[in-house]
Amino acid sequence: MRLKPDDVTQTLAKGLPLVWLITGDEPLLVGETVDAVRAAAREAGHTEREVLEADGQFDWQRLTAAADNLSLFGDRRIVELRLPTGKPGQAGGKAITDYCATAPDDTVLIITAPRLDGSTRKAAWVNAVDKAGAVVQIWPLESRELPGWLDRRMRAAGLEPTRDAVRLLAERSEGNLLAAVQEIEKLRLLLPAGQVDDDAVRRAVADSARFDVFDLTAAALEGNVARCVRITQGLRDEGVEPTLVLWALSREVRLVCQLHSARGQEEQLLRRNGVFGPRKAQVQKAMRRGSARRWQALLARCARVDRVSKGVAPGRVWDELLQLSVAIAGGRAGRRAATAAQ
Repeated sequence: MRLKPDDVTQTLAKGLPLVWLITGDEPLLVGETVDAVRAAAREAGHTEREVLEADGQFDWQRLTAAADNLSLFGDRRIVELRLPTGKPGQAGGKAITDYCATAPDDTVLIITAPRLDGSTRKAAWVNAVDKAGAVVQIWPLESRELPGWLDRRMRAAGLEPTRDAVRLLAERSEGNLLAAVQEIEKLRLLLPAGQVDDDAVRRAVADSARFDVFDLTAAALEGNVARCVRITQGLRDEGVEPTLVLWALSREVRLVCQLHSARGQEEQLLRRNGVFGPRKAQVQKAMRRGSARRWQALLARCARVDRVSKGVAPGRVWDELLQLSVAIAGGRAGRRAATAAQ
């Protein structure tokens, strides 16, 4: 069965699947999901634990042996199989599929992996886990989901945050859930139980925001000007290479330009470029926000930023990147910048 992270607790309350695949790129959420399964397994009497690191030199016979070998003390076991790349290869895929076909009832197998790409999610070994147990795909929280997640975590810690307190904590910890949890624990220790306002959060919480270039492209495509400004400043402060930021923004602008030229064939173009899920919705929203001419002007703006980054045109590259991201988002300053590029 395929589960969302929020479904795991309820599933475990009904029974303990013997095979799990937990994947994702958010370490905190992956770790908490694994902890929940591990705790349920221990409560069910699985007290012995074995960890297998399936690197490039891994002998897949060890997984077969883990299923066949009896515990020295007759205990039920937890076997944790870690796939660093998320791709076990032909031998590994077969070993996992064979294991699922004859999964022993005294062992809980927990497979962990980074986020799987589309083709891997359809692989035979993933489907075998799906049939034999549970597959949990963990996606990073989107910015609109973060305040609700923080509010629930704070209330679970005995705090009653105001809306402004949650908003401020979201700004200070955005993109870094582990830091957010640590800050909530700090607030729990520093403050009495009860209402927490934004002043209390401001005094107690450090700015732990962490961004990558794809956070910026998502904000720009969604039309969130304020978030573009904040993320661009964060990327600059973190020392991200401007050329990487420009590449990410230019890629999305070029894609929207292609969509405007492919009227009636947008779906085929998106599939051909591997655009699915949240990114697909963001690109489509951006396309509706401006004409083909406007997006061509933005593409010209990208070329100008490239010249600035190479020192062959006047300007400061981070200022230009800020203007470009705001332009993509549809901000007023960005519209002036896009017009100037025509």
